[in-house]
Amino acid sequence: MSFKFKSRKQIKIVLLLEAGLLPSVVVLLLLFEMFGVLSSVDYQILDWFYAQAIQHDYGPARSSQIVYVTITDDSYAYFGKNILDREEMAPVNEALAQFGAAAVAYDIIFAHPSTSQADQRFADSLQQLRVVYLPLTLDQLPSVQSFQWQEGVAYERLRTQLCQPHERGMARPFYATHALMQLDDFAEVASHTGHISASSDPDGVYRHIPLFLKVDTGYLPTLALAMFLDTVRVPCAALTVDWGSTITIPALLGSTLTHEVVIPIDAHGRVWVPYPQVWGDVKPMTIHRLLQDLEDADIRGNLQEFFENKLVFIGDTSTGATDIGPTPLDQSAPLITMHTALMNALLTHSFYRQWSFWEVVGLLGVLGVLIGLAALFQARMMLYVTGVLLVLGLIALTWVQCLHFALLPIVTVVSGFAYLFFGLVLGLEVALTREQAFIRNAFAKYVSEKVVNELLLHPELLHLGGEERVLSVMFTDIADFTTLSEQMAPHALVRLLNAYLTAMTTIVLEEGGIIDKYVGDAIMAQFGAPLPISHHADLAVRTALRMQRRLEELRPQWINQGWPEVHCRVGINTGPMVVGNIGSDQVFNYTVIGDAVNLASRLEGANKHYKTMVMISEFTYNALPPGLFHTRLLDVIRVKGKSQAVKVYEVYGTMSDPILPEDLQYYQAYTAGFEAYLTRRFDMARAQFTMALTVRPTDAAAREMLERIAGLDAEKLPDDWDGAMTFETK
Repeated sequence: MSFKFKSRKQIKIVLLLEAGLLPSVVVLLLLFEMFGVLSSVDYQILDWFYAQAIQHDYGPARSSQIVYVTITDDSYAYFGKNILDREEMAPVNEALAQFGAAAVAYDIIFAHPSTSQADQRFADSLQQLRVVYLPLTLDQLPSVQSFQWQEGVAYERLRTQLCQPHERGMARPFYATHALMQLDDFAEVASHTGHISASSDPDGVYRHIPLFLKVDTGYLPTLALAMFLDTVRVPCAALTVDWGSTITIPALLGSTLTHEVVIPIDAHGRVWVPYPQVWGDVKPMTIHRLLQDLEDADIRGNLQEFFENKLVFIGDTSTGATDIGPTPLDQSAPLITMHTALMNALLTHSFYRQWSFWEVVGLLGVLGVLIGLAALFQARMMLYVTGVLLVLGLIALTWVQCLHFALLPIVTVVSGFAYLFFGLVLGLEVALTREQAFIRNAFAKYVSEKVVNELLLHPELLHLGGEERVLSVMFTDIADFTTLSEQMAPHALVRLLNAYLTAMTTIVLEEGGIIDKYVGDAIMAQFGAPLPISHHADLAVRTALRMQRRLEELRPQWINQGWPEVHCRVGINTGPMVVGNIGSDQVFNYTVIGDAVNLASRLEGANKHYKTMVMISEFTYNALPPGLFHTRLLDVIRVKGKSQAVKVYEVYGTMSDPILPEDLQYYQAYTAGFEAYLTRRFDMARAQFTMALTVRPTDAAAREMLERIAGLDAEKLPDDWDGAMTFETK
């Protein structure tokens, strides 16, 4: 990956695109917020993060002050009734009073009278409780509405419960017009009230609850908030409501608070409810078990410990209850958990803050700058990698924020980031099209498509010079081409050459190589440039083998056309060489030069001596993955103009190619003979090469080795003898 910067012109394009995209993403976010486009999806993703945090114990702390008493299906079975009998509920209140519960809150509205005896019994039991809260429900309307007051004690008590906290900012509370009230007899004896009005988010999940609902000119707090304020002895009027930001409960002189409690809210005064656990992990006390344990003297002490100085919430969680719905943690849970979760957050100060609009804008601004910086580099991969890393970073940030009680709207942020990212990518593509079109039109007819593509990525390469890289280079030549050309008419020879070069070129390009040049019937190709390829050596060897196979397919067709039988020899070497534009100021060519290139050319010619088709150097051999090709050590040679000997290998197939038994016998005998030759065990070498000739009587390599051994005396060889054969011609 290149860390070079783009040209000045391209950098200017990036800056102009950034200047247009960053302000426009703010408009996009405003549209998202105005129409609530992504809010539900954001919350659904955050539900998953929150559930993971709860599962791994990274959620809100759980207060031991909160206790559930529930009415279940088993409770109705215990009473033998399908409705809640208030006369039988009275002993529950009496027991809670006896055990010293700090406060009791019902998540039930007793709106209709029962028998006068049962209602009186229940009212009397309520009076025995130290503090009891009987809630009410209110409708919620977003616009200013008048409340429909009615006669009765319950409505009179409601008037006394309304408060007027300090307000800041633009108030957008929900307004109540109607209420579902407690019976007057019960409202009269209740200590306090609060609303339990809950409405689901657009996707049906219960995540938010308004801490205040406006009733005419006053506000009624939610049940949990009213209960908490009384517990810590802070009057509702002392609260400060900063709409769209926070509700602050001050630590007044005389209250039990040691520091103020700050509750994040949205523009409507709603708080995100931090459920501390899934409903299945809650261990409530059922009313029938409570009544049963009352009769057991051994258990009464446990009940005293369970309820003393606790905040008790009583609710109906039976199958027929309507107060049930989905939460971020449960597909279906009793909604009493909303009020207990809110109370738990108040007691443990574990509220979750939601990112504000301008915080999201600021984050997207930082992301936009980062991808803008990445776009300044020449390598496009830098931009794409940065984009992927930033998205992964946003996922990690969302998780970290969740652990720190903050909710990042990841879908909104990722959508805004995608707008910036793809806007930048598309803008660059459009802006660079003209420059790329010029390069393609100017060079596509003269160099390979790969070179054109490299030039499109790196226009600065359009000057003389190059760089040293380790590459693989291939030279091919038609065997006995001079003889063939003398046998054919010129026009037929041209047709044969075109057909041959087309077939061979196709293979080179398919294997990732580039055609450096044609010299008559010869092809020079390189692998690993201009685009870096780590496995260029095996690509070159695979190309050579494919060429041989393709010629086997084409020879019968060409013979049928009256053309001669065509074979090609291939030489391949791997090593450092200079690659780049080499030539004059007027005309230059993308090519490779160096000793490694010259050696490849010599290897192609050396095939003629051994009657082989594909020869590679030891450097290419060492660069090949083991077990990929069938190879044999052919000889050690010293080419013209070089003093260093080089091992050369014949490649005769891939490992998947079947080998005939007689061929295998030949290669094994030759390999054993050559190993013996190099270690100066000439008698053994002679025997093995003779065996190889027995299998292949016309084999030039084995015959060459036998002739060479015949003139050698192991005792007279110098210490630096390397067994190499020196080629005096190219």
